[in-house]
Amino acid sequence: MRKLFLVSAIALAMTGCAAQQEGSAPQVRDLSVSRELTPSSQYTVEAGDTLYGIAWRHEMDYRDLARLNRISPPYSIQPGQQLRLGDDAAAPSRPAESRDAAGSEVATATALGGGMAEAGDSDWLLPDDEAIERSRRLTAEPLDPERAGPSESAMMSAEQVAGAEAAVEREPERQPGPPSEPEPDVQPELAVTPEPAIEPEPEPVAEPEPDAGTEVAGAPEREPERDGRTYTPVDEVAWQWPVDGELVGRFGEGGSITAGIDIAGQKGQPVKAAGPGIVVYAGSGVRGYGNLILLKHNDQYLSAYAHNDSLRVTENDVVEAGEVIATMGDSDAETVRLHFEVRKDGQPQDPLNYLPER
Repeated sequence: MRKLFLVSAIALAMTGCAAQQEGSAPQVRDLSVSRELTPSSQYTVEAGDTLYGIAWRHEMDYRDLARLNRISPPYSIQPGQQLRLGDDAAAPSRPAESRDAAGSEVATATALGGGMAEAGDSDWLLPDDEAIERSRRLTAEPLDPERAGPSESAMMSAEQVAGAEAAVEREPERQPGPPSEPEPDVQPELAVTPEPAIEPEPEPVAEPEPDAGTEVAGAPEREPERDGRTYTPVDEVAWQWPVDGELVGRFGEGGSITAGIDIAGQKGQPVKAAGPGIVVYAGSGVRGYGNLILLKHNDQYLSAYAHNDSLRVTENDVVEAGEVIATMGDSDAETVRLHFEVRKDGQPQDPLNYLPER
């Protein structure tokens, strides 16, 4: 009977444990989806990136991106560099404070020659009264009479010095000799320098004119040299259409890039600057834009020209309004078109609100 009761008690205990485990099972949630939807707050610089291109890709003002990462003009960045994209991004970690193996706080400074100083204990800073009294007593005591006079070695040294001074006084002074006759002044002869022969200036060589018939049909006109131009921000941008063609995409309509307008055209058609400014980006490093040009007009406005076939400008080139900067193409696009954007303080604007009506 006792064995049967013991077996029943054990069975009841095991049943209770199993029920308790089933009731306290941990809840598991899949966070992978939320992680994918959360935008990254940092960006790793790749070869070919510029600060303007990175800011354009993330719809930021280049000045805000430079301020977040403490980058000053000319905004130089290096491949592999980590850039913060927002104020909520983790700041560079600082060295951790020193702690011992048991996790105790930082050790407190100790007094010189002593052990650990307790809080409020500053006795080691007070003067030593015994040492002061001992020094005062030694100063007041008279010297030993036997040692009061100078030593024998000091007396001998003094006699040697006195003898040397006496020998110096007995040395006869030198008598001044008769005055020497002044030397006659000799005037140097003036050297005559022959005048250099004037060489005739070489006649300018006429540059050969291009052969007739070498111009390519449909190619954009040659632009003047950009060397020597100085960038001056304009107060007001006199916007003009960058290319002639049919409007096939409006601001905010479909497609992967909706921050501007799309203008259809023919491959090789000239693309012109919509306003005067300086080229701050020229390349294909911004995904989805193909061969891209970013033109800075002033501290507020930038314009973009994407999907180009060829680029006729490089970074830091100063261009004028209406100057050819590229040719139309279909890089990163299904058809030949120009994707044109206008951004104010890094934020996309509808270009049709700035371009003149046509």
